[in-house]
Amino acid sequence: MAVIGTIYSYPQNPRVFKAQVVAKYNGLEVKFDDKFAMGTTNYTPQWIAKFGASQVPAFEGTDGTIIIESGAIAYYLAHYKDGSSLVGRSKAEEAHIQQWVQFVDVSVTPALSQWVNPLRAPERNPYNKTNETLAIETVKAKLHTLERHLIKKTYLVGERVTLADISGATALYPGFKLVFDADFRKGYPAVTRWFTTIVNQPNFKAVAGEFALCETALKFTAPKKEVKEKKPKEEKPKEEKKPKAKEPEEEPEESFEDAPKPKSKLDLLPPAKMPLDEWKRQYSNNETPVAMKWLWENIDLTADYSIWKVDYKYNDELTKLYMSNNLAGGLMNRLERARKYAFGCLVVAGEDNSNIITGYFIVRGNADEMIEEITDAADYESYSWVKVKVDDAEKKKVDQVFAWEGSIDGKPIADGKVFK
Repeated sequence: MAVIGTIYSYPQNPRVFKAQVVAKYNGLEVKFDDKFAMGTTNYTPQWIAKFGASQVPAFEGTDGTIIIESGAIAYYLAHYKDGSSLVGRSKAEEAHIQQWVQFVDVSVTPALSQWVNPLRAPERNPYNKTNETLAIETVKAKLHTLERHLIKKTYLVGERVTLADISGATALYPGFKLVFDADFRKGYPAVTRWFTTIVNQPNFKAVAGEFALCETALKFTAPKKEVKEKKPKEEKPKEEKKPKAKEPEEEPEESFEDAPKPKSKLDLLPPAKMPLDEWKRQYSNNETPVAMKWLWENIDLTADYSIWKVDYKYNDELTKLYMSNNLAGGLMNRLERARKYAFGCLVVAGEDNSNIITGYFIVRGNADEMIEEITDAADYESYSWVKVKVDDAEKKKVDQVFAWEGSIDGKPIADGKVFK
């Protein structure tokens, strides 16, 4: 079959996995652009004009179809072939397929990422024991839901592989590969049986190869500091004083910390009329009403900054207030790259078993898409980020969140976290 389109992404991006497997099932040929350079290609004006955002994966069909988001690409390829068995044989089956696709994407993937990412890339995702514990408990709870469903079923929907199975298996792939060891898997025999069934299908193996279940779970290991042995000073015989020759300047010892850090494109912006550090000092050193008055008098929202409304996508799954606050703190911990370019508050409003996480961020620049320093955070996809038009009504809402006072949607603000 002729090539139907091109996927743009960096090599071995697991989010492209499901699209590749779907294409295999439907006998579709999709090529990958080997000239794509992550962080360069997807920030050119031509790219933004075509795709509307810098995120990957992105798909461009030979017929001009443009799609971003891995799930949307997989959905498109699953429906591309008329009569495909991947999309269900009735409206009810199609709805059930979407039910499980969304369950995994919304409920499992964010928590599993929060568990696994700090273990395999701690330099980009700082490890936090509290966040890991919360993530593990969330993953276990969602796997129990899958377990109950799969006890008497071979596949998630119907009697054959569907998009639900492909999406579910690719989402759980890093878990079964890195952290779901034999002891962990004992609690989920039906899920394990289903997962191994899917990853051993010929079309899945054609993309991913042979799969080996995790034997030893990946654990966090704190980096060890080198301890240099102190050598005893050798006593040297006294010598007659001679005129000192000019000593060559000692070159500084090279270290990881001294390595030049990659510059942000935000550093190329003209200086802001209101330095962000000055706002942070105002917020820290004054009563909130005083600080907010200063902010609105000095911030330039036409070019220097933008304000974004942030909402946790899965508020219906939140339970204890302290756990929700820890979750909000987890996002803050993963935004280190953005510390120079952003300030934000997230608040937890409500009570145990009925609360929400919401807030606002001030972000450097006035682009219509979020800065890479924030989108790069592991928890970014768990939140919705909407650039707001700041009128008087919106200012009052920002004031309320930054002060941690009042109620939101009838829920009193109980706690919060500040990123500064």
